[in-house]
Amino acid sequence: MVDPGFFIDRAGELEALERLWSRGEPGLVVVYGRRRVGKTRLILEWLRGRPHAYFQAGLWSSSQNLEELARSLEEQLGLGGLSRLGFRSLRDLLQLASRLLEGRRAAIVLDEFTYWLRVSPSVASDLQWFVDHVLPGTRLLLVISGSLVGLVERDLLGGGAPLYGRARLRLRLGELPAWCLPYFAPRYGEEDLVRLYALLGGVPQYLRLIDDSTAPVEAYLSLFGPGGALSDEPLFLLREEFRDPHPYLALLRALAQGATGVGEAASRAGMPASHASRYLRVLADLGLVERETPLFSRRGLYRVGDRLLRSWLYLVEPLWSGLAEGLPGARREAVRRAEQLAAEAWERLAAGHAVSRLSRELGLEPTLAGRLLHRGLEVDQVVVDEESRRLLAVEAKWSLLSGGEAARVARETLARLYAALPRRYHGYRAEVALYLRGLRGPEPVEAAAVVTPRDMPWRDGCPQAGG
Repeated sequence: MVDPGFFIDRAGELEALERLWSRGEPGLVVVYGRRRVGKTRLILEWLRGRPHAYFQAGLWSSSQNLEELARSLEEQLGLGGLSRLGFRSLRDLLQLASRLLEGRRAAIVLDEFTYWLRVSPSVASDLQWFVDHVLPGTRLLLVISGSLVGLVERDLLGGGAPLYGRARLRLRLGELPAWCLPYFAPRYGEEDLVRLYALLGGVPQYLRLIDDSTAPVEAYLSLFGPGGALSDEPLFLLREEFRDPHPYLALLRALAQGATGVGEAASRAGMPASHASRYLRVLADLGLVERETPLFSRRGLYRVGDRLLRSWLYLVEPLWSGLAEGLPGARREAVRRAEQLAAEAWERLAAGHAVSRLSRELGLEPTLAGRLLHRGLEVDQVVVDEESRRLLAVEAKWSLLSGGEAARVARETLARLYAALPRRYHGYRAEVALYLRGLRGPEPVEAAAVVTPRDMPWRDGCPQAGG
């Protein structure tokens, strides 16, 4: 496990927060994102050494939340006697607190505010009144944080919602890049880092708990398998976000088991395609599902976008009974499925690396990029530079290949590329980049690049790390 005090610096987000503080002006800040992605840690790192009051709301009554917030303001900002006044509304509490602060520069943090909002929807209107009528006359920053992404976007920030258009800064935190994983699992080699990313993605709190003295799949199962401390985490994520998670879970299961189109996912989930399409849009808005449109195609393809949900629904849930009983066959199948997930993750990492880094190294300026699908033919990623009339075809294989095998794969990739490309691109000069788990032997390979996990920008591609 990594040191709990360790912090991966989210440079862009911290810079935006620092700029806002340095202006000395009042404002509303909204920070939100899925559970365990590091919202609280980011806010507290930013406010370290600065006057602030931090309060974490709960699924308690509004009166209890008010009581605890008043106590936090009293203790952390020196507002003596505030907790004894018995406030009836958030509006009244914030108004008096701002008056007592008398022009001081400070931040008030309402963390996990969406829990309070779920219990008492009227607090959103209280916030709106405070932001409109009181906050502008202060030097305060009011920071709202929440894990229920749908609730934040629909009931706080969306069109017609109480705080629509009022935030000076709005940060939706995503996962950390894969390249940050060595800081959490320093004992893993590059291949195991790919395996770990396939299972957990870049969610900091999950990565902090990983025991990198064991294989990634074993460390993962000890946390998320039967009996693990976080064995119910994936279902808890859905139950928190949706009042009725069942249709969403059915679609996620269908995607995790291989469905890619709306019709296929709907059929497997046992619902009309029109319903599935609507649910998939919601899941995509929340970042739990990704929609991909291949090059030169209009048909969208769906996949589970949250790595933990993907791995748990594919690897843990179907094998739950066997894993719980300690059956060797279930354990072997879990390892096999983990390798399949690693192959998928390697393909995604290769696609991103080819566009953001390798194409630049090869002198390409991408105009278009994406997966190429045509009549059963597939190229994992194609980068198009229309100005120089060049193409880069990317093939990713989670395999150890000899030089001869790699050369054959490169030739086959080039043949598939031209068979699947629209004719207007047939005059472009094409090159192939191979992303392989490894290359055996010294035989040269005729390819623009051969990239293995060792060649990826681990650490270098991660924002600055610190403690």
